[in-house]
Amino acid sequence: MARANIAATRAVLPHVHPEGVDWPAVRLALTTPARRLADGHALGDILEEGWAPILASIHRQIDLWQQADETLGPETVLRLPTVHGSRTESVGEWWGSGWHETTARRAVARAATNGGLPAAALDAAQVPDAAACHPDLLDEGMFAWLTNAIFEEESLLRDALLPIPAAVTFPDWAAQDLLDLLQPDPDGDLSEDTHPGGSETADPQADTKA
Repeated sequence: MARANIAATRAVLPHVHPEGVDWPAVRLALTTPARRLADGHALGDILEEGWAPILASIHRQIDLWQQADETLGPETVLRLPTVHGSRTESVGEWWGSGWHETTARRAVARAATNGGLPAAALDAAQVPDAAACHPDLLDEGMFAWLTNAIFEEESLLRDALLPIPAAVTFPDWAAQDLLDLLQPDPDGDLSEDTHPGGSETADPQADTKA
């Protein structure tokens, strides 16, 4: 499943742009019969009769996001999965998120320091990049070790009550736009004559004026 999730992320990424998501292209990328994992196996061949329900689910989800895109606008819709995917229980630790890369590199560094890297591991200098950037190209044994090492790394942080390392998953343009939105508006001072809702602001000195 992890390899399939990574393959799906790789298929979608080229169609995500600063101005929005190309949903028709995403639909095509995820539903093409020739979709393959990094090792070359076709998903349709692996899943057999289970492929049709997955295709139906993909179409439903993309229909939903396209409708949201038309209703809310492409920039808003792009921010929603970005915020959701940056750190949530469901997808925050998947490959493609900053959190996955942070944790994978920490787990590999800890194992290298403690002499815990598998004997069949790649050149030790290559393991951090392989684990963080393309774990789906690792063999089964190494991939299973990495999955367990990441889980143990997370457990160590929880047990020691250590702060969660920052994981930046926003592209630069999205982070800057979000910062702009969160900055106080110098022209939006509520001491003006009216509130944003249009009602007049009460004069605190009104009762004392002659």
